[in-house]
Amino acid sequence: MPGYKGHIVGAVICNTAYVGALAVLPGGPLHDTSNLVSSAELVAGFFVIAILFGLFPDIDTNSKGQHIFYATALAADIWLILDGRIEAAAFLGLLAMTPIVGKHRGWTHSKLAMILIPSPIVLLPYLYNSQLIDTALLVYGAALTGYFSHLLFDGCITKYIHIKGARY
Repeated sequence: MPGYKGHIVGAVICNTAYVGALAVLPGGPLHDTSNLVSSAELVAGFFVIAILFGLFPDIDTNSKGQHIFYATALAADIWLILDGRIEAAAFLGLLAMTPIVGKHRGWTHSKLAMILIPSPIVLLPYLYNSQLIDTALLVYGAALTGYFSHLLFDGCITKYIHIKGARY
């Protein structure tokens, strides 16, 4: 079970594969100049999102990963409030509080949580501004990649199957 540095490295490795896959798609999203932000900004954002979601499952314990996640969430929340986006700030605050309602390696370390926790990234644009849905899906992919890396490095994705004493 890696510490926060291991989870950051895992998120970077998995997100590099994600970005690489997007980059080789002919006419793909990283080649589309009609995006809201430049490709370089989008890729940088992917890495930030992947790292934060790579740390997310462990923020239910007092750890360096928890401090990094909450410091980033606090800064983002303050920025959203100052920018007048109170609803977005409220959703971010709600999301940031969710891990403390369970035990460590509980629901935050499940495959279902990996899919559901980042889902507001897609659901909110779908509900409030459908023009953002394409970009939101790409960001959701980065969040999913980061979360997946955490579960992968903690052994929650590839567990041994025991059949009559044999391991597969």
